[in-house]
Amino acid sequence: MFIGTEKLTHTYMPGTPFANEALKEVTFQLKKGEIALVIGPSGSGKSTLIQHLNGLLKPTSGQVLFEGRTVGSDKAELLKLRKRIGLVFQMPEEQFFSETVYDEVAFAPRNLGFAENEVQTSVTGALQEVGLDPDALLDRHPFQLSSGQKRLVALAAVLSFKPEVLILDEPTAGLDSFSRANLFNLLAVLNRNTGLTILICTHHLDEAAALAETVFVLKQGRLVLNGPTSEIFSKREQLHKLGLGLPAVTEIMYWLAEEGLDVRTDIYTLEGARQEINKLKGRQEK
Repeated sequence: MFIGTEKLTHTYMPGTPFANEALKEVTFQLKKGEIALVIGPSGSGKSTLIQHLNGLLKPTSGQVLFEGRTVGSDKAELLKLRKRIGLVFQMPEEQFFSETVYDEVAFAPRNLGFAENEVQTSVTGALQEVGLDPDALLDRHPFQLSSGQKRLVALAAVLSFKPEVLILDEPTAGLDSFSRANLFNLLAVLNRNTGLTILICTHHLDEAAALAETVFVLKQGRLVLNGPTSEIFSKREQLHKLGLGLPAVTEIMYWLAEEGLDVRTDIYTLEGARQEINKLKGRQEK
């Protein structure tokens, strides 16, 4: 196991009248170099789960595992863990606290002891990696940027210290369709070029599904489904009962099948749909 949990339970405000069991014995594992999705209705425990993976939250019971070892609460151990596992929050503003984009992206390399010339290289490289122009943005205040730029600066701030795992909580919140597509293309390139392991919590399945090898489905703090992407999105009725939709491409394939056309319904990418429809046309022309 590269990273995962074993019977992870988390209760907010335990021992009080407001106690809330947000996670209930969640066991899952993520392979090195994999891209995976965590999906579920609002309040299902997605954000709580991912905040355990780099030690921001401590389990009430159960354990978090990284490279087969239990993640403890020792400060030095957690610091080492956070050098290897980067988390981008749902709202970029939640992780901004510097006066300039440069200082924001430079924060982690500086705290990891990089020499100043190495910090400069890391900052410039990270901004370029996410498609931003360093010369245009380095002296800007992060809060003066557009929603899309804020999202990319937050991502660059994490990529600046070269993590092995990247965790993103609703990374497309507030972005238009063009910006969403660009962000997911960027994640695909990062995974392909560097082997970065990526875990994404998202409601926007159309773009994200095309990237993912595995999907984990949470409801009311429990892991209720998990498996290969094609397998999970073939469970249309079960997902609908959980209050979840399917990628638009998958829904279209189901509609075609319901109209009597001989098409697969475990399709979740535009390329897969194109190939399936071309096969259908070929069969009909014979």
